Amino acid sequence: MKIRLILASAALLLSPLSFADNILVVMSDKSEMALKNDKTYKTGFYFNELMEPVKQFIDAGHTVTFATPSGVAPAMDPNSDSLSLFKEDQKYYDTHKALLNELKIMDPVSSPVISFNRVEQIGVDKFDAFFAPGGHAPMQDLVVDDQLGRILTAFHNAKKPTGLVCHGPIALLSALPNNDEFVDSLKKGKSVKPSSDWIYSGYDMTVFSNSEEVTATKYYLDGDMFYFPQNALSQAGGDYQRNDADWTAKVVVDRELITGQNPASAMGVAQEIIKRL
Repeated sequence: MKIRLILASAALLLSPLSFADNILVVMSDKSEMALKNDKTYKTGFYFNELMEPVKQFIDAGHTVTFATPSGVAPAMDPNSDSLSLFKEDQKYYDTHKALLNELKIMDPVSSPVISFNRVEQIGVDKFDAFFAPGGHAPMQDLVVDDQLGRILTAFHNAKKPTGLVCHGPIALLSALPNNDEFVDSLKKGKSVKPSSDWIYSGYDMTVFSNSEEVTATKYYLDGDMFYFPQNALSQAGGDYQRNDADWTAKVVVDRELITGQNPASAMGVAQEIIKRL
């Protein structure tokens, strides 16, 4: 009996699932974004931008590790809890909502989310790919998070798949050596020179477009943003690309970097990550 148990354990260790890649999924832990004139916008991660890729990763047999700056359970952007973002398909929506609930990502007590400190303690080299969904929340904290900058730099140096979608790519600015000064200048409307030492300088990339942001400002934000992500990444030295039509999928791949323009691009970013694992 002992021999059988040992053989069974060995078989489990040698099974394909034991070699599954570990994908680090990074989110903001902020639930509000500051706007001009002391206004705020209630935000968080975008439902479909998180869960469509996460379901793909899990279905492909990969391990998913969730992280926020302080390890606090993230919030969902209320505007993203919409059937319209799930093909107007109730069953498709329900499947992703059930998985979200099963994973307990937003549960303040039982959430599996870990902190960036813990990520660095585990070792960034233990993760095989990086993914960050959008929602406006990353513009509140991820954009100037030095720890995230170190994590992204490690993925960059190792040439590991680094995917971000919608507002998620704004987090790439965290890898700027002077990210806080750069973002502060953007907020004050000052001209900002491209940074030659940014690890993503000259990369083709995309992010939520200016025209899409204008629409979001009109219908959702009820206030003005300090700066638009398209302008920010362009001024930092990124080679911005977008689809001709708003709200349609656009995925840009350049070396290890995989970026998606908007909610419709989430599935494409996930598929490009999986191809590289």
